[in-house]
Amino acid sequence: MRLFAKPGEKLFSRLSVNVQMWAKVSHIMKVGRNNFNPPPLVESNVVRIEPKFPRPQIAYEEWDGLLRICFVRKNRTLRASFLGTAAVVELLASNYRLFCAQNDIPLDDSPVDPSETTEPEIMDVDDEFNGFSDPDDPDDELPDFFKQMQAEGKKKNGVNRKKKGRVSELVREKVRKVLEDDTQLAEKRARMCDEGDFLNLLYAFNQEGIHFS
Repeated sequence: MRLFAKPGEKLFSRLSVNVQMWAKVSHIMKVGRNNFNPPPLVESNVVRIEPKFPRPQIAYEEWDGLLRICFVRKNRTLRASFLGTAAVVELLASNYRLFCAQNDIPLDDSPVDPSETTEPEIMDVDDEFNGFSDPDDPDDELPDFFKQMQAEGKKKNGVNRKKKGRVSELVREKVRKVLEDDTQLAEKRARMCDEGDFLNLLYAFNQEGIHFS
């Protein structure tokens, strides 16, 4: 049922968006438990999944990386998903440093003097950050890069967290610009976004040099 769930429906998830981006999904029929001997404990369904041709011209790793952040908590606003958790900002800042290094873009990553900014320190929305894997899918395999960032995040706490650098502040402002100015999706929740919204987000982030893989 998650495979063909639509935005706004209870079962709509990262799996729904991913499958529907790369394939046409349709529900064929239900198969009751009494059609089997012995009867199982669950009902069954037949679903047709037809890969799209031509294949969408986007990188799967980028697309899935974006969705992992959007669906960390699908009932949060996108602003909270991207800016409300320190691990997400640090992930994007790390990717941005790599992008700049690969494109010979100079960066000043010196610590920010607290007197130079009025921005509050980023605090996790949750008491405990549970990572980027799908909470509804026990078999979801977390990409290595996200595993590394998650492990680093667990080593830090509110006391020992290093001072904010200028790159992190720059990335934070780029994210704000994408969400508020470029796409106007800051207050929208992932469970209500459609494929077009996520494509607009990915394009706008990439235009700012922010990548997800």
